[in-house]
Order: sequence, then C-alpha cells, then structure tokens
Amino acid sequence: MTEIPRLGLGDLNPEQQSLWRYIVEGPRGNTMGKQPETLSGPFGPWLHNPKFGRSAAEMGEILRINAILPGDLREIAILAAGVRWKSEFEFWAHAQAARAEGLEEDVLEAMQAGKDPPFRTERQRLVYTVSMQLLDSGDLTRDLRNQLVEELGWPATVELVAIVGFYCMVAFTLNAFDVRLPKNVPSFWPRG
Repeated sequence: MTEIPRLGLGDLNPEQQSLWRYIVEGPRGNTMGKQPETLSGPFGPWLHNPKFGRSAAEMGEILRINAILPGDLREIAILAAGVRWKSEFEFWAHAQAARAEGLEEDVLEAMQAGKDPPFRTERQRLVYTVSMQLLDSGDLTRDLRNQLVEELGWPATVELVAIVGFYCMVAFTLNAFDVRLPKNVPSFWPRG
C-alpha cells in the first residue's frame, strides 16, 4: 500500500515552508505546543499541494477562528460532518474544541454513536438539524432555511452552510490519506 509521505520541515521546498510557517506560527500554532516534526490533521496532506493548502488553511481560519457563529454551534456542525464521513481525526480534534466551547460530554457521546444528542438549547438543535439535512441531501428545505435565517441571520446561515461543506472536504482529506488518531487514542469507528 502506498502512503502519502509525511513531510518534515527539512523536506520542504520554499512554498511548502511558507505554508508550514503559516500553520505553525499562525493562530493554530498556539494549540500545537512545541515545534512539530510533521503536521497533523489535513495539513500534512495539504503540504503536498501548498497553493491549495494555503487557501484551505485560510478558509479554515475564516470559518473557525474568525467565525460569526458562536463556538458551540460551529463545533456541532463540524462534528456532524465528522460523524457523517466517519472521520475519526476530525471528530476527535473537534470534540476537544467542542468541550472548550461548553458542549457537554453526553452530547458528544450521542453524536459519536449516531444517536439523537440531548442538546441544551433550541439553537444547538436547529444547527444540528440543518447540518444533518445538508449532509444527507446536499440541500435545505426552504422552511428549515427560513427558520435558520430567522434565528441566526443571513451571514451566520451562509457561514453554517460553508462550514458543513468545508469540513466534508477536510473529512475527505483525512480519510483518503489515512490520517489517523494519535497513537495514545483508541479508534472508535471501524474502517472498511
């Protein structure tokens, strides 16, 4: 089986080094701790196509770090995409972010198990319902879209749709290139 090469800083051309620095020294770098040997998550594969990787990293920054949506709602949408595509790394990484945003463990456990989550607010339930409809059909009923717009406004509605789509692409990257959980984290979804 051919695996995508895991690139370290010493393996990179100048354009790849620029992307590496953008990721490690930018807003995401605060969560990485010491200088990594390789980049985790989708960033490792994205280094192989640094023009795309830079655009994708910037889009992720817009949708997460500079988001309109409150953190709990944003993370619900991201987790829903992770569950839909059984992307363990995505779910694991964003479950940590969701906890930091105040989502309770029983909600995360239910989402991971594919069960109806016991959300604490109607806004959380609405975002989950919208995310699941997008993931199931690629569309929204006009009634549901109108309900979302009434609750959150047009800018947040556009952002939510973009988040679901973007994190599907992230899940595809993670799954297609076998980006696995850290060694100390047990697998929770079987891979076919």
